[in-house]
Amino acid sequence: MNITEKIVAPVYVYYQLDNFYQNHRRYVKSRSFSQLQGNYLGVNSLTECDPITKNTHLVSSYRAYADGTPFGPSDMELPAVPCGLVAKSVFNDTYLFQKKDGTNIPINEKGIAW
Repeated sequence: MNITEKIVAPVYVYYQLDNFYQNHRRYVKSRSFSQLQGNYLGVNSLTECDPITKNTHLVSSYRAYADGTPFGPSDMELPAVPCGLVAKSVFNDTYLFQKKDGTNIPINEKGIAW
């Protein structure tokens, strides 16, 4: 969005999300409560986690151990722990403002959430 007139501070920005279906039935059901309770389940026991049941179904940035070591080829067929869409979703509402010359405008992020 381009602002063509000078705006006096403070400036508050509000936005709305569309097509963000975090309460959609498929999203909500895509988890294994047994697995979340600490039980090891094989891939065949994770049908409720569809479409993310094994490591190969994960996006590449999640295909690593907690220490950052990438999964090997044999690890890709192991169960995703935790499995499901809920465990593998991240919402990031990062944004920035810039002047015409490309310099960033600082954003005060204190006291912005209820």
